[in-house]
Amino acid sequence: MNEDEKTQQNLIAFKPQLEKISKKGIALIVFLSLVILFGLYCLYIQDTKGHIVTGMRDNVVWGLYIVNFIFFIGISYAGALISGILHLLRVPWRTPIIRMAEMITVISTLIGPGYILLCIGRLDRLPNLLLFGRIQSPIIWDVIAITTYLSGSIIFLYLATIRDLAILRDNPVKVAKWRNPIYRFMSVRYKDTTKQKELLNVVTDLLSIVIIPLAILVHSVLAWIFGMTLRPGWHSTIFAPYFVIAAVYSGTGVLIMVMWVFRKVYHLESHITKIHFNYLAIIMIVLGALYGYFTFSEYLTSWYGSIKWDMEVLYRLFNPDQYFLQFVFAVFIGVMVPIIIVTVPRFRNINSIAFAAVIAVFALWVKRYLIIIPTLESPLLPIHDLRPEFVHYSATWVEWSLTFAGIALFVLLFYLFSKFVPIIPIVRTGEEKDYSRLRKVVFENQMKKVIKKNKKSDMISTGIILLLMLVSVPCAMAQDETRIKTVLKLEYFHVDSAQNLTATLQAKVEGRYLPLQGMEIGFKFLQGSTEKSMGTAMTNEQGNVTFSFPDDILATKGDKGVYSFTASFSGKDNYDKASASATMKPLRMEISFSQKGQDKMIDLKAFEPGKKVDEWVPVDKLDIQFYVPRTFSLLKVGKGTITNGTTSLEFPTSIPGNQLGYLTIVAKVEENEIYGNVEVSGTINWGKPLPLTKIIKRGLGDTDAPLWMVYTLIVLLSVVWFHYMYVIFTVFRIRHLGKS
Repeated sequence: MNEDEKTQQNLIAFKPQLEKISKKGIALIVFLSLVILFGLYCLYIQDTKGHIVTGMRDNVVWGLYIVNFIFFIGISYAGALISGILHLLRVPWRTPIIRMAEMITVISTLIGPGYILLCIGRLDRLPNLLLFGRIQSPIIWDVIAITTYLSGSIIFLYLATIRDLAILRDNPVKVAKWRNPIYRFMSVRYKDTTKQKELLNVVTDLLSIVIIPLAILVHSVLAWIFGMTLRPGWHSTIFAPYFVIAAVYSGTGVLIMVMWVFRKVYHLESHITKIHFNYLAIIMIVLGALYGYFTFSEYLTSWYGSIKWDMEVLYRLFNPDQYFLQFVFAVFIGVMVPIIIVTVPRFRNINSIAFAAVIAVFALWVKRYLIIIPTLESPLLPIHDLRPEFVHYSATWVEWSLTFAGIALFVLLFYLFSKFVPIIPIVRTGEEKDYSRLRKVVFENQMKKVIKKNKKSDMISTGIILLLMLVSVPCAMAQDETRIKTVLKLEYFHVDSAQNLTATLQAKVEGRYLPLQGMEIGFKFLQGSTEKSMGTAMTNEQGNVTFSFPDDILATKGDKGVYSFTASFSGKDNYDKASASATMKPLRMEISFSQKGQDKMIDLKAFEPGKKVDEWVPVDKLDIQFYVPRTFSLLKVGKGTITNGTTSLEFPTSIPGNQLGYLTIVAKVEENEIYGNVEVSGTINWGKPLPLTKIIKRGLGDTDAPLWMVYTLIVLLSVVWFHYMYVIFTVFRIRHLGKS
């Protein structure tokens, strides 16, 4: 292969880095290997003992593993988009950084899906995903998309290294000679002839065009896994573009960090200059501003809509005792600090830009955590388990060890790859001439200015670090309470013919009222100045206890027809004692139905005990609520006021019943000071009959995927893999041309 003077200079500079590993490099490899081995040990523990060794439970079924999966997949897209766009636009300053971006893409895409496997409790069932997976499931979309994306990224990285592999083939390394046969095989006899160069440029451009929309699509599919789930904070149409912007933002930050590290380790100051950091920093703050806009839009619409379950998530994020500090760091500090550092010339230098990238990357990791954990801690059905590990998620040392093992594997693969292929392309094409001139201008005219500002910028960076530490550390420590306050509530319920007392016991823990299970509640009946014990009962999982009082209590006629009850909790362990009282007067209600022409009327009568024995007199001025039970709640259909013992309500004709039109109508007196809670119900066929259930073939919920989805997927995959096959075929053509 023809080698110009610049290529020879690069070969002389980079070849020693490929041929030897320093003592610090060996120490790094050993350390990273130990971290990975410890992670494998933790994986063995998790596989043998199950997910009980993690913080994941019935409610929070996803934890750090999914956070890491989204994070690694996200940073991989920045590498694909940056390398692909810079290559297509022929940006002159792209050459020193484009290979790092490509390596980030491949290595992150290799590591990220591994965390999905850690979430699977039964790894032996993994083949079922391929054997019995449903094509209409977003999980299957993600598997197909990531596999296709990884294949294209590996091919794209290989095409970009063919010229350097050919140079290393013609200039064998002096150590680790096993590499030289690999260089010869992978260089596909490339000799930089006119035809070979033309073919290589064509397929590289073609794959750049394919990889850019594919990267956007893959992270959109990942976002749809959340957006298509009916969970508070997830079910949103904004998630796909939101995930893409956040992914490229964090990926650009990782690229800046990698540039800074390799610039220091391999002394690449003459190749990676401040101009590279400035350009990528500008890209990063533009993406950061977009990310901030999407974040503001997401939380604004959720807060303004005031949907109950969305507000539950927002309350957790805004609660100083839960996720407020993480929320401030991820949403405000992670956006504002990089923008301030990059936009203010006094702060902008290589070290401060790298620091801003670290803040952005860590903030985006925290943001992924806030997307997943608070939502899973806010289920649509109330949590009745009082064990803290079931209510709140806390990652265990096993999860953290496997997290650090993934990071160590990322660093190790990056370092080993840089020892196999130069981290910066050796062979330069003619389109980098403008960059060479630009680099010369930068070093001649601006290097002195940069050196003068280094001391000041270092002080500024240190100040920012201290400020963030002050913000991140809680201002006050939680103060242990010797006694826990309890609250007891007592209510009277009369449902049809059943009369009982319901007591609810709760404890105030960390500003929240949680139900207490297994606590003894004593019930007493008051008559005048005397108390009569009626018995005790234990609270259930919801902290409730229902007590049916004896018939002889009603026979006493109470105190002038009014019955008084008390419930008491004597305290247990660290829980304070509590008591509550309730009074009630018996109320008898009768519901009936009548119809005159098209008018359907609900008639209700209400009576209370009179002065004589077995005398019932009409009630006056009593509010009544009418409901129809639905699947998860009661549908209010009207209200009325008892006048002289009666009231009526015209029944609405548009309420669905069952298939025969029958429905139940409930009349309720709710939390009345005199009568308590009284309820009576009746059934009538006044509802609209439900139509027979129709079986929809090939729906998203059916066992067969919709035909439009099957055909669309086949067409898209065929187009992408056709391009892959064409690229591979062209590589064989290049190899064939090398014979001559």
